[in-house]
Amino acid sequence: GLLLALVLTLILIKLLCPTAFFKLQKPPGFILNAIMGGNVPPYFWHWVFEDKYFGEWCRDGDVVVCVAAKSGTTWIMNIVHQIRTYGDPKGHLKYNTHSMPWPECALYPGETIKDHLDYLKKLDGLTNPEYPFRVFKSHYKPRVDGEPWSKAMKKDAVVPVRQKPNVKYILCMREGHDVLASFYPFFANHNPEFRKMWGGFPPAFKDYNENFKFFTEDIPGFYHGYAAQWWPYRNDPNVLLLHYLDLKKDIKGCLKKIANFVGVNVPANAWPLIEEKVSLKWMKEHEAIFKYDISSPVFKGCIMSDEEGSMIRKGGVGEGKGKLTPEQEKKWQELNDKFFGDQPGLAEWICTGGPIPPPSEAEIK
Repeated sequence: GLLLALVLTLILIKLLCPTAFFKLQKPPGFILNAIMGGNVPPYFWHWVFEDKYFGEWCRDGDVVVCVAAKSGTTWIMNIVHQIRTYGDPKGHLKYNTHSMPWPECALYPGETIKDHLDYLKKLDGLTNPEYPFRVFKSHYKPRVDGEPWSKAMKKDAVVPVRQKPNVKYILCMREGHDVLASFYPFFANHNPEFRKMWGGFPPAFKDYNENFKFFTEDIPGFYHGYAAQWWPYRNDPNVLLLHYLDLKKDIKGCLKKIANFVGVNVPANAWPLIEEKVSLKWMKEHEAIFKYDISSPVFKGCIMSDEEGSMIRKGGVGEGKGKLTPEQEKKWQELNDKFFGDQPGLAEWICTGGPIPPPSEAEIK
């Protein structure tokens, strides 16, 4: 009887005041919100990719950078911006979220669809006439033709890749152990006030084991699911798949590949400035640009904390080597087998990069 009463009370609270749970810090309100059917993260929402809203912010020729967390998202967004502006000599880029907006990220609990669309339409990324195309960020996965929207949302598979063939999508994958290592300090580096606004999300990991559990038990499709769901689209004409290791090995070659994909003919004299501004050195020196400012009437500031290195860290390769126990390595390999086993070439390529495998006979059929 008491349990039923508690459940009914929570349902009533959710119906009458959908943002009430976020006022709680102990227990974390985001957990109660998730239990009652809310999103995780609570500030991600899918509606921006619905057909009736997609055209409100995205048009043919635009570029959506759909990279998984800690796999080069911020870097690639900056690369595309620097290419489209020939190194941005006029200094348009003040905040990455203003010049390369993140439509699926809510600014604050209770923000309405109208308010969010109005906000997006006033940003530099949508209003600047000097940009030949707009650049957006997303962590979501590709939409499958014919799948009901309700089912697509549950898998975060809402990006209309084949439904909108004139929009371009840039992906990047990274070796899993390095993603784990890069992600470990990420939650702790969030702005405490941002975390408080969202009912304690994201919670800092107590140790590396909690970080591993997040990837393998809490949200097992977080890393593996992203790669598996995007892999069949790797050869689509409006998709460019990159690998983090290739970017580190041959940034000049990757820059030219990206420029060709987005249709920008970069003058020879612009390349030195572009190369400077996409370097780890420059991005670390200008880290404040990349901390995801989401200032609004409700919240002033960035998603990431003011501390140096909270967003732009080492950008290294091999950082995750040797951090897992033998038991954890076994579990990681099981997830590799589960998610990558029926995706030809993915298990090998995601570790090494290099030439992208062509479609298999099964994929062609």
